Amino acid sequence: MDRPGAREVARRIGAAAMDGARTVGGVELAAVFLAVPSVLVVAHLLPGSEAWAFSLANDGVLTSRWTLWTAFASSYVHADVNHLLHNVAVYWMIVGVAYPLSAVAGWRSRFVGVTIACLLVVPVVSAWATLTALGPITDAPSIGFSDVNTALLGYLLVVWFVAADRSTHGRIPREWVSVAAPTSVAVILATPSSVWYFPQYPAAAAVAAGVSALAFARIRLRRPAGSGRRDSVASPTSSAPIDPVREFLLVLGASVVVSGIVGSMLLVPPGSNVWAHLAGYLVGLAAALPLVGVER
Repeated sequence: MDRPGAREVARRIGAAAMDGARTVGGVELAAVFLAVPSVLVVAHLLPGSEAWAFSLANDGVLTSRWTLWTAFASSYVHADVNHLLHNVAVYWMIVGVAYPLSAVAGWRSRFVGVTIACLLVVPVVSAWATLTALGPITDAPSIGFSDVNTALLGYLLVVWFVAADRSTHGRIPREWVSVAAPTSVAVILATPSSVWYFPQYPAAAAVAAGVSALAFARIRLRRPAGSGRRDSVASPTSSAPIDPVREFLLVLGASVVVSGIVGSMLLVPPGSNVWAHLAGYLVGLAAALPLVGVER
């Protein structure tokens, strides 16, 4: 079967985007793509919101109502307009591929649930992680939405495998996310970061790599080499070509995951809160991974 040319693929992508927009409706699209940026813009413009920065001079996240509030609200305020626009752009980049992949995976409602959970939980978790790691060496304020963005990046890694499973008819099984997720954590912890305050952690990286190896062994023992799904008889669709639109989404999603991990936790500008990024990423993985085996 001949593969379609670039123009035909572009036409199909455009048509699929229009069909998808009509299917979900303008209200859902606005909620997904505009609600969070609107909150960030309003928080930035609100007089006095700069006081919501979380101070690393605090003794803890729960020492008072104010510290708990700033631990949460600090993720929704930004140092300046450029900081705000950067995080909004990153949000759109991640959600722009995570949302359609969620539709492919049948996870649209789960995308909403995980996103809401990340919006509520990640700010406090990242504030605690930042205070624990950086509190002894600085009292600088911590602000910005990047921790929630990296949480959505963790979700994107998980939903990518579910969407790939469906798009390839099991040739890329969703179970492989149990290998990819700890492997990504091992790479983050073992690779030298561009900032001195996020050192390598070889012992923790070895633990994550061990978890990945155990997951790999478990999959190989349960699934004979070369097989697709667990079915003993191959499905007639198991060798069907991947739809070009879905293939484009998978390539785009993989690119965003890799570049997001590198750009938020490895090659980062000085002053970036890598600890908050890592905390958010781990929360995103933890929120999404249990959903993989819930519905088969």
